Amino acid sequence: MPLPVAMLLLAAGILLIWPLKKKRAGWIVAAVSFLSLLLLGYGIIGDMMLSDLENRYPAPVGIETHAGVKWVVVLGGGMNSDPRLPVTSQLSNSSAVRTIEGIRIHRLLKGSRLLFSGGPVFNPVPEGQGMAQLALALGVPRGEMMTEILSRDTEEQARLIKGLVGADSVFLVTSAVHLPRSMALFRRSGVACIAAPTDFLYKKELQFNPSRLFPGYGGFRKAEAGWHEYMGTLYGRITGRI
Repeated sequence: MPLPVAMLLLAAGILLIWPLKKKRAGWIVAAVSFLSLLLLGYGIIGDMMLSDLENRYPAPVGIETHAGVKWVVVLGGGMNSDPRLPVTSQLSNSSAVRTIEGIRIHRLLKGSRLLFSGGPVFNPVPEGQGMAQLALALGVPRGEMMTEILSRDTEEQARLIKGLVGADSVFLVTSAVHLPRSMALFRRSGVACIAAPTDFLYKKELQFNPSRLFPGYGGFRKAEAGWHEYMGTLYGRITGRI
């Protein structure tokens, strides 16, 4: 991830300056680290990556006209099942937004079923189960949804969902930054997909916001999301999975 790399560079620069006494090299490495942190914090690097990834698939229009599509597949994006909290707080922001978008599309698409996908990744409760709980709380009848709770990553989701939907077409709901890799994996598994991006991180501001004058966590989050997808795509191509 970009932030740990920049911090390691900064630590290396300090180490070169003292105690290794290589001040010129140390100051160069420290300056590169500082500049990287500045660009990351302002979102310049993240926006460059996201403007490419998030614009590859536009949000679908005329959903009602896709009467032949019977499935709305929603991919999990993280969950921390703390029983003290409501399900809206146990799901990550990405999972919650994806669930809401899936419900919106499902209600526009008469006769469709929701399929929430995601296994227990670093958490005892599967993401698919958590998203289904949120859907139930928001009024979706249990008979209009099902879950896939065994997958550990997007590749496994594509393979397992193919076994559930067969030759049927699906709306594939996930974060916009995650969609290019997801579409490639699902199509390779033989699933006919219509892209349904949500949870956009790159947004054009219509008015000036003074907070843009200062670096912040949002810039690092954008860079991490973009970097994760680029590395995942590269790995998929090297291993022949995409």
